[in-house]
Amino acid sequence: MDNNDLIKIPFVSQEKIANISTYKTQGTVKGVFYPRNEEELILVYNFLSKQDIPFKIIGNGSNLLIKDDCDFLFICTKKMKDKIRFCKNEVHFSSSVTLAKAYNLSLKKSLSGFQRLAGIPATLGGAIRNNASAFGQSVFDNLDKIKIFKDGKIKFLKKSDIIYSYHRTNLKDCLILSAKFILKPASWCEICNEFGLYSKIRSEKQPKGFSCGSVFKNPAEASAGQLIEDCKLKGKHSGNAKISEKHGNFIINTGNASFYDVKSLIELCQQEVLKKYNINLEKEVEIIE
Repeated sequence: MDNNDLIKIPFVSQEKIANISTYKTQGTVKGVFYPRNEEELILVYNFLSKQDIPFKIIGNGSNLLIKDDCDFLFICTKKMKDKIRFCKNEVHFSSSVTLAKAYNLSLKKSLSGFQRLAGIPATLGGAIRNNASAFGQSVFDNLDKIKIFKDGKIKFLKKSDIIYSYHRTNLKDCLILSAKFILKPASWCEICNEFGLYSKIRSEKQPKGFSCGSVFKNPAEASAGQLIEDCKLKGKHSGNAKISEKHGNFIINTGNASFYDVKSLIELCQQEVLKKYNINLEKEVEIIE
């Protein structure tokens, strides 16, 4: 495949942010490539890198707040054909597979490892890049190795080769192509029951609506949501964005919110928690502007 094939890759100019981010805020971005397979993904990634064109790789856009008309092009993997291979308790998933799909496919094989993560609306590429976690389970817990593209070459990294911690990795400057997980055999009922338990907790504690999930990482001292709630910020709104009345660490787009509506509430939370508790809330959401 050469650069002449670049024009064959689906590209949407002035794509709506609502189509690439779970926040579904107003506005458009300059353009989004939608590669259909790994070869097209590498081609467009390599081309934009060599041309020094600013770009971002996204999956479901579940952890992003994107400014309209920002200076980036985007490569979105959510329309790629998923590659999946099971071998006993080992599973290979391409980066475009969602956590929900990884759970459902593993369940059919009676393999445990994704049931607490399944409610996160992310692809595996994004989940690995940010070391996604939920209810004490991290995507790295069962990870064995990943396949990446970096510096013009395909490379394989074992988990021990990767630097990672709470919601953080050193994988920001590479393209994650696929991953191998080693899962644990378990009964279908056991896996379903655990999934049901944490789905119920998520439903009871987390609000519905368009959001990025948790806006801030939990500091060592306390829960970010509790700190925000203790500052009496639940229900505060800016335009069509609102700090959830159900959970302080969620900011909801109540209808056609702008980038600035959401960002102003993020800054309000940081300012008030710093003023009251002298704690700097670190953003979990990635702001692209």
